[in-house]
Amino acid sequence: MAGPVNIDGVFGGNGAGQEWDGAATYIIGNGGGTAYFKADTDFIYGAFDITGWTSAMGAASHGNLLGFGVWKVNGGYGGTGVEFQQATGQANWGNDGNSGTMNGLVSAWRINGSAPLGSIPGSLQAMDSFVTGHRVWEVMMPISTMGVSAGDTIWAVGGINYGGQPHWYPDYFPTGWNQYAPVKVEAGASVPDGGATLMLLGSALVGLGALRRKFRG
Repeated sequence: MAGPVNIDGVFGGNGAGQEWDGAATYIIGNGGGTAYFKADTDFIYGAFDITGWTSAMGAASHGNLLGFGVWKVNGGYGGTGVEFQQATGQANWGNDGNSGTMNGLVSAWRINGSAPLGSIPGSLQAMDSFVTGHRVWEVMMPISTMGVSAGDTIWAVGGINYGGQPHWYPDYFPTGWNQYAPVKVEAGASVPDGGATLMLLGSALVGLGALRRKFRG
């Protein structure tokens, strides 16, 4: 893995630190921006450079939702994987419970497509900001429950919703609702710089299953 990732809500893929150099890169659909992924046997790291969600729109833009899930090859949603969800209200992901509140937002942590577990793991880190004039969101999510090894491929997928419009990543996911973004698992752990906090300022996440049902048309 080409350098550690600092979970600070500031995208450095082609700037200082080069933290996202070498990452798997995918388009966020409907003009949403770009998603970047790295993974080792302990964590998946995601950065979402959401150029379409400007600071003028604010953190509470209508329908503000973010979703991040990762699954084993050919497992598909509900198979072996993990998912973190956050929103102003749990109804955004189907109203099937939550794992508590994180930075003032109702949150849900799921393993293998389960109902939300009783708490959010302390090793999960997430932060976002509008420092660049548009929304940037970075996440470090534990994947040890997936039992992956170096050299394996895992599949990332999710949806961002702002202004009442869905923005899927990868952008080709809705083609068959099963076109996930492959991410290669590297050996060892890439420890984040700077002791990033567990803060997620104003972002909201939505379950992929609920989004899929809502927007399949």
